[in-house]
Amino acid sequence: MMIYLKPRIVYLRILIGLLPYFGAAQIPVTDVAANAQLVILNQNVATLNSQLVTLNSTMGKLLAQMERNVTANSSASKILSQDLTAKRTPASYVMGSPEMNELYDLKDKIVEAYKGTQKNLRSFANLEKVEKERATEALADALVQVTSLVSQGSHIASTGEIIESADRLSALRSILDKMDSVLETIIKVNTSLLQKNEHRKAVYSLIKTN
Repeated sequence: MMIYLKPRIVYLRILIGLLPYFGAAQIPVTDVAANAQLVILNQNVATLNSQLVTLNSTMGKLLAQMERNVTANSSASKILSQDLTAKRTPASYVMGSPEMNELYDLKDKIVEAYKGTQKNLRSFANLEKVEKERATEALADALVQVTSLVSQGSHIASTGEIIESADRLSALRSILDKMDSVLETIIKVNTSLLQKNEHRKAVYSLIKTN
């Protein structure tokens, strides 16, 4: 029996020898200043913990809202992207619209009228030099205008710029109005030259007859 008790006694003696060291490691409960600091520290920690709880709750709500916003923005961005793509891609009915067909028809008519007037300028023998020069300048200006207008029309119809199809057609109609004006100008020039030439031809014929 004594043999089994000895190890326990030795163990107790070792613990008793270590007690002073344990006591030195503890904060003295009689130290008023230290206790006061601990109380303040505990209060601060409690306050901080409360703030952290509130912050965590707020952050949770904020993150949830941000996730909803991201989802909404993603959907909005997708819709916007599709809308922009549609505006950049000319609809088939714009390219094959009556306006586009009229654009090329008018171009052909203007070129034909231009060539006809140029031919008359060379063949009319009763026109004055200054009249021919003015007509030549007017025809050259008309040709420059129609070239630019056809180029504008083709660009508006096929460009990848962000333009509504309705706006493309509206712009084409405006160009067609200008091309009509150019055609009328050429016709007026040709008519004027024809009238002057025929009038003088008749006068010269009458003079010769008399």
